[in-house]
Amino acid sequence: MKTLVHRLAKFSGQAPAVWLALVVFLLTALPSKAADIKLEAEDATLTGVTVARANAGYSGTGYVQGFDNSFAKNVRFTVNVPTTGIYDLTIRYGTPSSEKGYVLEVNGQRSEGMFPFVAGYGTAQSGKYQLTAGTNTITIGGGWGFYTLDYINLSPATIPLPAKPLKTLTDPNTTASTKNLFSYMVDLYGTKVLAAQQETNALQEIDYVRTHSGKDPAIGSFDLIEYSPSRIQHGANPAGFSEKAIQWANRDQGRGIISLMWHWNAPTDLINQAPDKLWWSGFYTRATTFNFAAALADKNGAKYQLMLRDIDAIAVELKKFQAQDIPVLWRPLHEAAGGWFWWGAQGAAPFKELWQILYDRLTNHHNLHNLIWVYTAERGKPEWYPGDAYVDIVGIDIYENTAVASNLSGQWTELQAMFNGKKLVTLSETGNLPNPDYIRTFGTWWSWFAVWNGADFIRKQPSSLIHSVFNDPDVITLDELPDWRNYRSVTGIDLENTFTHLSVYPNPANSGQLTIRITVTSPVKATFTLFNATGAKVAEVSKQFTSGANQVQIPLKNFPNGIYVLSIQKGAEQICRKVVVQKQ
Repeated sequence: MKTLVHRLAKFSGQAPAVWLALVVFLLTALPSKAADIKLEAEDATLTGVTVARANAGYSGTGYVQGFDNSFAKNVRFTVNVPTTGIYDLTIRYGTPSSEKGYVLEVNGQRSEGMFPFVAGYGTAQSGKYQLTAGTNTITIGGGWGFYTLDYINLSPATIPLPAKPLKTLTDPNTTASTKNLFSYMVDLYGTKVLAAQQETNALQEIDYVRTHSGKDPAIGSFDLIEYSPSRIQHGANPAGFSEKAIQWANRDQGRGIISLMWHWNAPTDLINQAPDKLWWSGFYTRATTFNFAAALADKNGAKYQLMLRDIDAIAVELKKFQAQDIPVLWRPLHEAAGGWFWWGAQGAAPFKELWQILYDRLTNHHNLHNLIWVYTAERGKPEWYPGDAYVDIVGIDIYENTAVASNLSGQWTELQAMFNGKKLVTLSETGNLPNPDYIRTFGTWWSWFAVWNGADFIRKQPSSLIHSVFNDPDVITLDELPDWRNYRSVTGIDLENTFTHLSVYPNPANSGQLTIRITVTSPVKATFTLFNATGAKVAEVSKQFTSGANQVQIPLKNFPNGIYVLSIQKGAEQICRKVVVQKQ
């Protein structure tokens, strides 16, 4: 520091004592980052597992092995932190043979994760967790077992908003309504979450949600499974299912958003044997001998032609939606990397080829331009991604065997690392309703969530939870949707262009006021509103701006620490920024 001070004094002409005082002030005034906390597995409380040293490269004095599928065999860490805060949790692990699953419990909150296969040791991002001042417990065990643990690391977390992707769909010829829907979804991303519900053929689950919440979901998620030709050959009857979905979409002035998936029954080679390989389960790998990689290798072969036949049959249904000017969040070939569906049984390369063939056949051969293509990712398997030119939105399906939904920050963080600023990220299927408080606290702003249908999923959720989630101020339901077909007239694009330079500081805010600096291209009056994490308005300032540089200040003296949303509105146009209040 002494050398730095004298150099500053030399070039400025000020006395060294003046610069020393300034440097000391700056170093002490800037908030210091809390140190990471590293906890060795061999030093934790071990139940049913042992310390080993055979695999070189471990940290500390060893690593822990002996895990199996039972959570009863576990490592329990105890950690003391000085103040309550959110921490990133990473795990250094070993997977001697293949990828493995694990169960993580932080202060009683359980979640599940995956350890990708590595040679030697790897590090897994397990998500963000809130630790309270004093003693906290972290337990790891169970899952798919047969992994090793070296250590865990805790570091103070930041909660960034997801970056918004460009409002450009992969199909340049998409309909105006499709473009405007996507524009609305991009603008909403990072501030609100759309509610969706997976339906059955009987369309009973949306009614169930309405009964228990008084709300319809913003998105109805439907399955074209029964239109698979090999199912119809065995007597399946779709019974106008597409028409029922269209009828729902046309409710409330046609504002209902449609999501369609397709459990594609294999085109041929169904095993059709009891108990778990019957014809109607022909979308499962276990129920068919259909080898789609071999079919793809012979474009003139009969089996490849059967695949095209099936795609053409689904195109007939999708055209019904296009004829009604209904955009579709199109989610085919989902969960491929899991391998349990036949379209994932032969590996990543054939799957990506099949996805691209499906894209080309529907978009260019059948001229379907109402589709927003949604790819369903699997954790730790980026090699399955079909490519930016064929995907508009990336989703993940999460079914955790927990009584209470976890914060899902591990899955969110992993997808953001790959797709932040490139694609919207969504919770395309889930077994439990997400907790809106977790979404706000941990910044997991999924584009939408869709709970699966049936007694084990949406009907297993407590009625009070369904009501609270669908009525949460940050969860958008059907009645809250704008006229998204004409969304360009109420988007924030023009307002963004009016405010050519917009900065919000300090952010995180640790002083008595928040300052918003803007450069305005033409005179405009705008309203600045600050909302807290529960959606309550806590401050509002309206101001008429002249062309050029302007600023607005919002007092923060009485505001508690937390996450806030700053809304800037002019008429029907609105843009939002996230604000963190973090007073020392």
